Amino acid sequence: MSSDIHRALVARVVAAIRANADQSDRLDQLGAMRFGLNRTDSRSVEILRRLGPMTANKLAEHLGMTTGGVTTVIDRLEQAGYARRRRNHEDDRRLVLVEATKLAAQRENEIFGELIEGTAKLVNSFEDGELLLIERFLNRVGELVAGHADHLAAQPAGRTGSGRVMSRRSR
Repeated sequence: MSSDIHRALVARVVAAIRANADQSDRLDQLGAMRFGLNRTDSRSVEILRRLGPMTANKLAEHLGMTTGGVTTVIDRLEQAGYARRRRNHEDDRRLVLVEATKLAAQRENEIFGELIEGTAKLVNSFEDGELLLIERFLNRVGELVAGHADHLAAQPAGRTGSGRVMSRRSR
């Protein structure tokens, strides 16, 4: 394959990744609105549904928040009926877990059910070798994005990667 064709394919794949991220962002916003939540609270419900019950500390870690901040999130989710706190009687009675409620599962299905089914059908249309390649690619992109997010999280706010302070005008 010529280097020109390869460069063009790379550019198309990168453009597709960015376009997909735009659509995911749009979907997240619309989903949050349908749940009647802000984006952070909606993301919290998604994390609890996907990963299962966890401590407030673990949820805070997934959200990149302080435990104090996530306590307010959990309070709002409980008030909305999408999460509940429960004592973990199995391991340590003092340990409190946060879990998504049946209402959260029901709302998730109402809002995203068709998309989940359509995604499953699409994924099922690929051969095993293609799925392994897709999985490897998505995992590597996820690692790249997570690494960059960690890098940004470690920098003081308002700084660019070069260490320059961004002016309000350049933001």
